[in-house]
Amino acid sequence: MKKSSLIIFTVVFYLISCGTKPLSEKFVEIEKTDLMYGGMIKSANPFQIEGDNGKRYIREKGGVGGINLKTPELEKLYGAEQMVTDSTKAKLIIDFPLDRIIGYEIENENGFKRKDLVLELSKAYSAIYADKEKYGICCDELADLELKMVVVYEVNGGIYLESKVESKK
Repeated sequence: MKKSSLIIFTVVFYLISCGTKPLSEKFVEIEKTDLMYGGMIKSANPFQIEGDNGKRYIREKGGVGGINLKTPELEKLYGAEQMVTDSTKAKLIIDFPLDRIIGYEIENENGFKRKDLVLELSKAYSAIYADKEKYGICCDELADLELKMVVVYEVNGGIYLESKVESKK
């Protein structure tokens, strides 16, 4: 009886510990050439916010406002329900303002809408900024970052979602 209880405890402990991996441990380095020279662009998806009139917001000093990654206001995201890819798995690519390109696999059984990608990127950037020095970030604050676009690539049958993030400063 003791032996079977120990085995059950060990198996349950193993299963629980495997599923609780922090997001930052899922990041892998990506070579830019994998995307640029090995694949095909499927789509380019701008991420903008709506103004009070329901149209895309344009700043007074010029330029289109992206969606903030620290505190995304999904209710203001223009086309929030629009599908970016119907693929259920994709590799999300992040490079700004890091000193390298990183990515991690995301999954959603219904594919990915604009709002889904904003939430994924918000979680990823929060994990990255919790350890800024590891990624070579020195000047930009998370509150200053806006998602402007996601480019969808297909490389060897896999889907890559390259985020285009800028500082609003």
